[in-house]
Amino acid sequence: MPLPPLNCPSCGAMLELKYRHSKMVVCKYCGQTSYLNVDSLFTVGSPIVLVDYGSVLSVGKRGKIKNKPFEVVGRLRFDYEDGFWDEWLLIMDNEAEIWLQEDEGEFVLFRKKNLSDPPQYTSLVVGSITAIETDDVFLTEKNKAVINGGEGELPFQVVAGEKADYVDGIVVGKKLIASLEYMPDGVVYNVAEPLTMKDFLFN
Repeated sequence: MPLPPLNCPSCGAMLELKYRHSKMVVCKYCGQTSYLNVDSLFTVGSPIVLVDYGSVLSVGKRGKIKNKPFEVVGRLRFDYEDGFWDEWLLIMDNEAEIWLQEDEGEFVLFRKKNLSDPPQYTSLVVGSITAIETDDVFLTEKNKAVINGGEGELPFQVVAGEKADYVDGIVVGKKLIASLEYMPDGVVYNVAEPLTMKDFLFN
């Protein structure tokens, strides 16, 4: 259900929030990031506008993934030594929070899960198998990243330049991708399924 509109504290533009769990919104007009506090906004950091690299997705885009309707309400971009990747926040037809990761034209669909007892980043070794939740994960990559910025709405508060180290792997015995993201407010565990363009239908 859409929330009452608010005005950007920086430029005064009207911001129509669509996701009831939003804690952060980026103004599409001036690029100012604001945190949502009950029914008001306060700015954080300097305005940032993400460079458009021609993705098929954009905030406000609607369509279907495997015949399930979705709408894009936000994006978060991460920089790492080999480039960047985007994570798009999708709201499905039942308002479930789903994330779509895009990296060099490849897509994976996942849900974020907070861990109560996450493994230490320094203890993880590429090429080993680590138990995460109920999964055994073969670790394939470990790297450091930073948050470049965001747009639209997000269900957590971040600031451009904050660390977001990650470890990627494969769930043993399943055709699923796993990753650990060491975000500013905690460690997030992602389990994802790869997608192809055949899985998308855009309105």
